[in-house]
Amino acid sequence: MQPKVTFLTRYYPPNPNINGESVCDMVEYLEKEYGIKSNVICTDRDFEGGGQLRKPSGNVIRIKSLFKGSNAILRFLTFLYDGFSLVKRSLKYKNTTIIVTTSPPLLPFWASLLFSKRIKWGLWTLDLFPEGFYATGKIKSNNAFYKWVKKTTYKLKPNFLIALGNKQHEHLEKEYNSRIPASILPCGVFFYQDKSNEVPEWKNDDNLVYFGYCGNIGDAHNPTFLKNFIDQIDPTKHKLILALYGVHAPELKKYAKDRPGIVLVDSVPRNQLHFLDIHLVTLKSKWTHIAVPSKAVSAISMGGALIFCGSPESDNWYMFKENGWIIDENKDIPSQIEQILSSLNRESLKEKRSSTEQKYAYLQNCVLQTYKDVAELSKEN
Repeated sequence: MQPKVTFLTRYYPPNPNINGESVCDMVEYLEKEYGIKSNVICTDRDFEGGGQLRKPSGNVIRIKSLFKGSNAILRFLTFLYDGFSLVKRSLKYKNTTIIVTTSPPLLPFWASLLFSKRIKWGLWTLDLFPEGFYATGKIKSNNAFYKWVKKTTYKLKPNFLIALGNKQHEHLEKEYNSRIPASILPCGVFFYQDKSNEVPEWKNDDNLVYFGYCGNIGDAHNPTFLKNFIDQIDPTKHKLILALYGVHAPELKKYAKDRPGIVLVDSVPRNQLHFLDIHLVTLKSKWTHIAVPSKAVSAISMGGALIFCGSPESDNWYMFKENGWIIDENKDIPSQIEQILSSLNRESLKEKRSSTEQKYAYLQNCVLQTYKDVAELSKEN
């Protein structure tokens, strides 16, 4: 049987990257439940960060990446080259339904340039670019090259969208200036709750409330929020578990080192996330809709509550406002943290966590509905 769907993505298993894992999940489900085979065109890049090691599924086509170092200019040129190479190779499979992710950056830019209106394709939005380059401060919004790339990116409308949330879907329709059918697929849904019974070493006092920040603390995240939170930890009431990687990780590890009530670990395995009571999530306001952190989705999947620092317009808060507390980044952060911690008790925590099971079921349904939508679209080939 010939593949009917072709995915374009930067990373793919066995690389432990959440975006590649999400693609792999869909590839496996389409074949198992619908008998639909898929191509996966990806790069040979390695990912340095969190995720789970697993075997790849589908007909995997790996393209050699141009550069794997840290030089900023060469990395940007590699983004361009990798995106062009992936889209160019996908033209061999133009009779399939092509699903373009937003990794590597500028992949949708090349799809808009190289695809014709006769190609049936969908855009699976993870982080949005070129907006992400502007949000990090790497380029100004009035830069002529940036304006041209953004205009070109949204020139060719996809046939359908796979968005991280309803608010991101609305944002994309404004960018394309058109209504586009969409499936909502939050990133970070754990379909099988593999909860370990082995209590981690840091969970040594049931009278404490356990907070955690587990994952990337990068350009899109607010390190000041974490520093402010560290400052207000009361070791007689709280314990904060930090498993950090990313651009701000070194400074935060140094800041938190030897602080009472703070535990630094290399990682918190997924099957131990349920030992955390409250997960900390942050997204800088200027990244709203450009990214939607998977940490919040993972927290809900494991029955935890969350404290979200960012904009009230974010999908994280739109979806999970019943399950946590918000710290508006544009207001005084320390005073908001103080207010939350001063009123926090077992009863209020139980209330925030009471609906996570129903919300988890909703998230699972979003995933299954998206898989079904893609299967139906592929059958039209």
